[in-house]
Amino acid sequence: MRKQPEFCGMNTDSSQADVISLESSNEYKDVKQIGLCIFLAGLSCFAQLYLFQPIMPALARQFNITPAESSFAVSFSTMGMAAGLFSGMFFADRISRKKIISISLISSSVLTILSSLSHYFWVLIAINAIKGFLLAGSASVVVAYIAEEVHPAVLGTVTSMNIAGNAVGGMSGRIVATLLTGWLSWEWAALVIGLFCLFCGLLFVWIAPESVHFRPVKVNVFTKLKEIRSQMRAPVLLSMFALGAILLGCFVSIYNYLAFRLEGQPFDLPHVVIASIYLMYIVGSVGSLSGGILSDKFGTKQILVLMLCLYLISLALLIPGNIFSVSAGLGIFTFAFFGAHAIASRIVAQYIPAERSTSISIYLLFYYLGSSIMGTLTGIVMHSHGWNVFVFVLAVPMLAALGLVMMLKRRLHI
Repeated sequence: MRKQPEFCGMNTDSSQADVISLESSNEYKDVKQIGLCIFLAGLSCFAQLYLFQPIMPALARQFNITPAESSFAVSFSTMGMAAGLFSGMFFADRISRKKIISISLISSSVLTILSSLSHYFWVLIAINAIKGFLLAGSASVVVAYIAEEVHPAVLGTVTSMNIAGNAVGGMSGRIVATLLTGWLSWEWAALVIGLFCLFCGLLFVWIAPESVHFRPVKVNVFTKLKEIRSQMRAPVLLSMFALGAILLGCFVSIYNYLAFRLEGQPFDLPHVVIASIYLMYIVGSVGSLSGGILSDKFGTKQILVLMLCLYLISLALLIPGNIFSVSAGLGIFTFAFFGAHAIASRIVAQYIPAERSTSISIYLLFYYLGSSIMGTLTGIVMHSHGWNVFVFVLAVPMLAALGLVMMLKRRLHI
C-alpha cells in the first residue's frame, strides 16, 4: 500500500512543482479518466438501486397492494445488495476491478430496462433482487479501484468524485423517476433510467483505464470467516454494525413512505412538488462533510452523539401537518443521517486497519439489511396505524442507538 504524502509545511513553489510533475505523467492523465468513470459508476449504481422508492404509490395503485408490500420493490434490491456484498468478500479480489464494475453496471442496466416490462409484481421484485446483487459488484470494489490506480496526491479528489456520483445518482434517479411516473408511467421511468444507466456503463467500459496495479489474491475462506467471527465479538464494531442498520433503516423508511403522506391530506401535493423533496440530498452532502470536519476537530464520539440527537429532533418535526415543519424536519433528518453515517463508517474503517476490508463489508451488509427489514416492517405500521405512530416507532430504535453509543463512549478512542 502506498503511503499518503505529507503536505505540512509545503510551500507554494513545491506545490506547483508537484502539480506540474503530475500533469506531465501518464498516471495523472489516467486520473482524469478515472474521476469521470468513478462518477459514472456511482451515478448508475445508486440511480438504479433506489429507482422504485419514490414511485411506490404508483406501484401500490397499479398492482393493488399495500404501501408495505410496495416497499418490496426497494427492499429486495437492497437485500440483493447485502447478499452481493457478503459474497464479494470471498471472490472480489480474484477478478480485475474494471471487469467487475463493467459487468455490474451493464447487466444491472439491462435488468432495469427489463423491469419496465413487468406485468406481475413478483416478477418486478425478483428482477430487483438480482439487480441489487449485481450492483454490489460495483459498490464493493470501486474504493479499491481508486486506491490502486490513482496517484496518492490526487486520491482525495477522485474519492470525492465517487461520493458525488453516489449522491447525484441517488438524488437525480429519484427525481426523474417521480416526474416521469407523474407525466407518463412508472414503466417509462424504469425504461428511461435503465437506458441512461446502460449508456453510463458502456461509457465506463470504453474509457475506464485497465486495472494496471491489480494483483489477484486468492482469499482463504476459513481465514475470512475467522476475521468475521472475531469482529462480530468486538463490542465497538458490533455496535457500529447495528448503528448502520438502524441509520439506513430509519432513513429509507421515511423516504419510502413520505410520498404517501404528502399525496394525501392535509398536503395533497402534486408529483412535481413531491419530486423536489429529494433535493434534500444536497443537505445530506453538507451533513457528510460536516460530520467529517467536526469529528476531526471535536472527536468522533461527541459529534456522533450530536448527530443522533439531531436525528431524534427531526422526527418530532415530521409529525405536524405543516409543510414548513415537515421540510425543516426532513432537512435536519437528512443532514444528521449523512453525518452519522460518515462518522460510523470512519470508526469501522479505522478500528482494525489490518482487517479494514472485512470490517467495511460487514458494516455495509448490516447497513443494507437494516434498510430491507425496517423499510418493509415500518410500512406495515404506517398502513395500520398512520403516520404519527409510524414516526414514534422509528424513534424507538434511534433511542436505542443513542443509548448504545453513550455506553460505548469510553471505548471510542478514534
